[in-house]
Amino acid sequence: MPLNRRTALIVALVGLFAVSHGVIFIRLAGDAPALLIALARVAIATAVIAPFGLFALSVRPELPTGAMRRAVVASLLGGLFLALHFASWITSLERVSIAESTILVSLTPVWVALIDVATGRGMPNRRLLLAIALCLTGTLVLALDGAQRLDGDLTGLLLAVAGGLFMALYLISGRQARAVLQTSSYATLCYGTAALLLGAAVCALDVEVTGYGWPTYAALLALGLVSQVIGHTSYNWTLATLPPAFVAICLLGEPVLGALLGWLYLAEPVTLPAIGAGLLILTGVAIAIGGELRRT
Repeated sequence: MPLNRRTALIVALVGLFAVSHGVIFIRLAGDAPALLIALARVAIATAVIAPFGLFALSVRPELPTGAMRRAVVASLLGGLFLALHFASWITSLERVSIAESTILVSLTPVWVALIDVATGRGMPNRRLLLAIALCLTGTLVLALDGAQRLDGDLTGLLLAVAGGLFMALYLISGRQARAVLQTSSYATLCYGTAALLLGAAVCALDVEVTGYGWPTYAALLALGLVSQVIGHTSYNWTLATLPPAFVAICLLGEPVLGALLGWLYLAEPVTLPAIGAGLLILTGVAIAIGGELRRT
């Protein structure tokens, strides 16, 4: 039975709040390599969710073989795209400025809209397009406010673009899988695939995984439990009801809440341009939520 839209919107906002804490946990785990942080995030989430996901698969109602096969393939592809998102985006941050990377990876809702058009699902409605425009404008202002340098590294720029595209494909794969699978089953397959791929990358690149202090490992545990288990899984839960473009817009609220949480927890200053950008993004999110509420 499809989720009630109002409930789905509440869950999406809970997911936004949980995901936005990710920047705090990453900062607290600052001495860990980026790939280790990404691996820990999805591996911990897989360990928590897998028992529930496997049980749900064992007691699921009988479904046509073709539908189940397509859902499993979509889940595995979602894991591939999630791993590629983390790998490409994190690598881009090593080659270009945070501003450049943020601008390009935040094109996710645009990619979702373009993919939907290309696959015959049609354009988002005008309200959703306005929300996308406001959020992207705010993201641009936020990124430019933090710009320190513009390297112009073509490889880094392309990796950031790829990061946004892979996030869009991850959300779209989730929409297809969630039409058949329960959230726990989808998350088990998706996060597990991402963990295996990122684990292989960590081994291939000989990334150090031991020797860090307990605060680092505590931060990694919190990142996996809060930002991935609660945050991303909340988003994946709503994909059975809400369009991926809307979920992508919610993701654009992450830098705004992240900045606010940084101010609350770490006393990091928030500039006036950042406040203005935050208002633009939150206005866009509010417009998108209003449009979804009108459809309930």
